[in-house]
Amino acid sequence: MFGRDAREQTLARLYHRQYRRLCAVAAAVLGGDKALAQDAVQNAWLRLSAPGVRERIETKDETRLRGLLLVTVRNAARNLRRDIRELTLPEEGWAVLPDPAPGPAEAAERADAVAVLQRGLQTLPAVDHDLLLLRYGYGFSAAETAALLGMSEGAVRQRAHRARKRLRQWMEQEGYHERP
Repeated sequence: MFGRDAREQTLARLYHRQYRRLCAVAAAVLGGDKALAQDAVQNAWLRLSAPGVRERIETKDETRLRGLLLVTVRNAARNLRRDIRELTLPEEGWAVLPDPAPGPAEAAERADAVAVLQRGLQTLPAVDHDLLLLRYGYGFSAAETAALLGMSEGAVRQRAHRARKRLRQWMEQEGYHERP
């Protein structure tokens, strides 16, 4: 196990060697702003070198440590970008943002599409109906759906693929076609 001084030195050496690359990653997230990118890299360094964090960092594997640096810089850049957006949008700016609520025509179209999908789902076997509802209606992952239905992830993916295909065929037979 490395001592505290050795751990700090290893992290500092890698940070200085990777500084340009870290700045490039941050600049990509921040739209090319080099000054903000340097701020993000410095914020990441402060996070990683903070007492309590520094002691938990494993410095023996340089590849993992480099990945930790990159992820920390990317997240610091995202946080900085979010903070800047929150600070720079004036109150009157909210008025020019589009209303995310659908209009009456879009709402009616969506209601029709939902009704068609519900009828189509009723034509599927119960397991496939439940699987599609869990995966796409409730947003569960394949692993979560597999655990809930008592099957493997591979089976969930395969059954979902086949169920979507059957649903698509039913919709085409009923005269509903995919949009271009």
